[in-house]
Amino acid sequence: MTPEQAAPNLRRWNIALAILHAAQGVAILLLSNGFTLGVTIPYMVGPPGSPILGTEPVWQVPIATFVAVFLFLAALDHLLCALPGIDRWYIANLGRGTNPLRWWEYSVSASLMIVLIALVSSVQEVTALIAIAGANVGMILFGLAMEHRNPAGTERVDWRPFIYGCITGAFPWIAIGIVLVRAQIDAGVPAAIWAIYISLFVLFFTFALNMWLHYARKGRWAGIVPYEKTYLVLSLVAKSLLAWQIFASALAG
Repeated sequence: MTPEQAAPNLRRWNIALAILHAAQGVAILLLSNGFTLGVTIPYMVGPPGSPILGTEPVWQVPIATFVAVFLFLAALDHLLCALPGIDRWYIANLGRGTNPLRWWEYSVSASLMIVLIALVSSVQEVTALIAIAGANVGMILFGLAMEHRNPAGTERVDWRPFIYGCITGAFPWIAIGIVLVRAQIDAGVPAAIWAIYISLFVLFFTFALNMWLHYARKGRWAGIVPYEKTYLVLSLVAKSLLAWQIFASALAG
């Protein structure tokens, strides 16, 4: 099935997903407490080796708002894909084998998600959080480059953007994992935090798997419509799972 043939169905999917994401964002804001996590800017006074200052939080991040924002961003993305005029541009791009809107939204929403995972894992330094977000943005943009580099009908796939994206995207998970392992050795880490880290790592991995299946021409994933629908489902599952895991572990009550 071509994107043009699937256009009405894809429009219904995007409208439904816009509603689901937006409804969850509203629910999180209405049901959550005012839980915050602090962000610090450590700095050194004097020559190298001097004591580190600035370990007190300079900003308290409102976690419920943070969660709602990435849900609302996804809702906006899906709404735009369904709007008259923009939907034709969306379908035309799918016909060429790409969806820029998806990657633009992911570059912000998925980066907010990984920063949130870092925050609840006790990564508080603003410099580390910026680096983690930046690496994730790079990973996402490599995904967009992969689609642009390999338009529909490409006979020989250039895997370099995919490989570079996987390498770039691994670093935030390594950084957060080091903190969690160190904390686990010293004092233990709540099971809920490990559940967030492991489940979202697996889900982030499945986004890469979906791309590999598509460009490796594996079964139904060879078609652009199943490839796009898989991304739609994965986005909903990943964002919903993180939102409600954070809610259950920190925002309820």
